[in-house]
Amino acid sequence: MTSLHHIAQALDSTAVRKMPAEPPGAAKIFQFHCKTNILHSVFTLKSRIQVTDQAGGI
Repeated sequence: MTSLHHIAQALDSTAVRKMPAEPPGAAKIFQFHCKTNILHSVFTLKSRIQVTDQAGGI
């Protein structure tokens, strides 16, 4: 069974990846906002996993 700690580590390693090419203008801004939203979701999920893990797990 995968522990919550391992899930959090996997989220860390897959959260940020380099984009192959920089899109121009509005597409670049949209991509930045999407990436920011994804990172926010990942860090929120990680913090919830850590709180659950510290509280005794599931």
